[in-house]
Amino acid sequence: MPESPVLHYPFKKNWHPEPGEPFEVVPGVYWLRMPLPIKLDHINLWLLKDGSGWTIVDTGYYDETCKATWEKVFTHFVLPEKVKRIVVTHFHPDHMGLASWLAEKCDCRVVISQPEYDLYYSIRTRDQALFRQRATAFMVEAGADAELQNLYANALSDTSQAKTLPRSVCDFVDEPDALLIDGRRWQFISGNGHSPLHLCLYCEELAVMIAGDQALPRITSIVSVYVENADQNPLLDWLDSCRKLRAVIPDATLVLPSHQEPFTGIHFRMQQLIESHEKQLEKLVKALPQQHTATEISFALFARKLDPFGRLMAIGETLAHINYLIERRTVDKIINAEGVAHYCLN
Repeated sequence: MPESPVLHYPFKKNWHPEPGEPFEVVPGVYWLRMPLPIKLDHINLWLLKDGSGWTIVDTGYYDETCKATWEKVFTHFVLPEKVKRIVVTHFHPDHMGLASWLAEKCDCRVVISQPEYDLYYSIRTRDQALFRQRATAFMVEAGADAELQNLYANALSDTSQAKTLPRSVCDFVDEPDALLIDGRRWQFISGNGHSPLHLCLYCEELAVMIAGDQALPRITSIVSVYVENADQNPLLDWLDSCRKLRAVIPDATLVLPSHQEPFTGIHFRMQQLIESHEKQLEKLVKALPQQHTATEISFALFARKLDPFGRLMAIGETLAHINYLIERRTVDKIINAEGVAHYCLN
């Protein structure tokens, strides 16, 4: 996607604070960069001054490097007992992985939307053997080979050693709920498509939005179909959420994303994302003069060379676009005797 001349990076593009060294972006709001043990090698967390205490937004991955980074913060910047609450934007492990560890260490509550917690809890407590069967069947239907089937089941099996976050320490919120932090109102704005009910935090007084994964400046959040939402239409939810943010958030707002750098120009960025998915839908339709599986179609939508895990992500995103077109009655789905789905134009 071409970079927008409308986006502005007030702290410079590609600049970031060192991991574990909070940087104040506006009065009382600190940017905390946390390393990740994956290809996307960082996440941005946010520390909000709250009187004599603090609110943490998102937690980082459950691993020893992230824990050590938090210990550095607790030694040099924020005492654990001064943390009033942890806000989790959504259930993905880079955002929620350390929620239980931090909540126990800081003796505080966790603020999250109920759909995000419910999916997180179901993943942590499901029968893993039964899930592997369902995951394999899901990838067979997508037309994936045995290697991808096995990789998918392994990738989505929860092997984290983190304690499951108890429901009893959670406060469930949704739009239009708000938090009063340091005398300022931070309103929750929900989004869908990337996850069940993602929460952003918007402060009109500061003209700042903590965006989570709903608004990233140069990369596109994954909008995918998984075993748990195989028949749903997350792309429609995502496009509606992009239009919503473009409508309700002023363009001059400083957007604090979970990845890459803070920026302004959210209206243009949301339009970029909408148009990007519309182009993918056009490519998908052009790829269907004949019947194809989701795996085959993924090579048309994501033509660049991908490693096996990247191909899994491409298949999931392809299925999201297929489900969107099925709901619009543009595409039909036919399942053969082997359980493999083929798609064709209606």
